[in-house]
Amino acid sequence: MKIYGISGLGANERVFDHLNQYLKDPIEYVPWLTPHKNETLVQYAHRMAEQLPSSEDFALVGLSFGGMISSEIRKIRRPKKTILLSSAACKDELPLLYRGAGKVQLTKLIPANLMRAPHSLLHFGMSLKKEENKHLMDSIMEETDRDFLKWAVGAITTWDAIQPPEDVVRIHGDKDRIIPLKVKADHLISGGHMIVMEEAELVSKAITESLALS
Repeated sequence: MKIYGISGLGANERVFDHLNQYLKDPIEYVPWLTPHKNETLVQYAHRMAEQLPSSEDFALVGLSFGGMISSEIRKIRRPKKTILLSSAACKDELPLLYRGAGKVQLTKLIPANLMRAPHSLLHFGMSLKKEENKHLMDSIMEETDRDFLKWAVGAITTWDAIQPPEDVVRIHGDKDRIIPLKVKADHLISGGHMIVMEEAELVSKAITESLALS
């Protein structure tokens, strides 16, 4: 069974390289699409779903923002298994600050070229400790399109999903500063938001165990 992966906000396929060192079947990256003007997270998820098979079993792994997209894709394509890494499955699982920013449409007031956080703040927020991971994340963020970043932040803060799905697997860090865990995780791992990089072996083990139950 193929495993498809959708990365986090501003991230790309390189974040899954850490997991693929340990997985028997590597994660196949689903590339981001250019968002349309005023496109919602749900509308965008429908277009992302078109890149996935409609007539064969597959598993879907979504990291952070990619997990939110995966949660919506799950309603359309019905993956055999949907795994959310360091993510949220509905708007109520996001911090109140994010939802408040969405209500006042704060992102529309911020120029796109100001959307990137300073490296030191990024490292702290994502709880990155390993120097190679800090350098990798810095490189990824430098490559990220600012307009995409601005759109995605706006899409997250205005996401209107109310009912969390019951049939998803949640793998989460117990010290996640970006999306603090509000519900019970199926696999709780010691670490922050980027356990996918910092604790790749443990995350890969959790994915393998989850897929074995499919």
